Amino acid sequence: MKIAPATVLPLLLLLIFSPVATPSALAPSGTDEHGPAVYVVFVSRADYVDSPDYDLSLLAPVVGSAAEAKDALLYHYGGLGFAARLAPEHAAKLSKKDGVAVLKDKAYGVGVDGRLTWFF
Repeated sequence: MKIAPATVLPLLLLLIFSPVATPSALAPSGTDEHGPAVYVVFVSRADYVDSPDYDLSLLAPVVGSAAEAKDALLYHYGGLGFAARLAPEHAAKLSKKDGVAVLKDKAYGVGVDGRLTWFF
């Protein structure tokens, strides 16, 4: 799958400057190589519908069920895709779908004290 360079820069900026929604999001997104980590999923498909329900329909067959997909989904990026907590094998399986690009999130949030607690 080819992604236009003009599309990648705004998406990367979105990842870097996204607000942190919950205190649990302040933890590193995946220090264990074998456990779940946060992945950002960019969707560029002809049948794409800008909806969290669409995101769940992509995730459910990969993670095993609609309930597990709902637990994995962290954030819906309007018009772009979503963020989800996935096992590496689920991320790999999702990345094989046409029109889907999956990137492991390595950005960290600002700590509760207002200081940058982790770096890229």
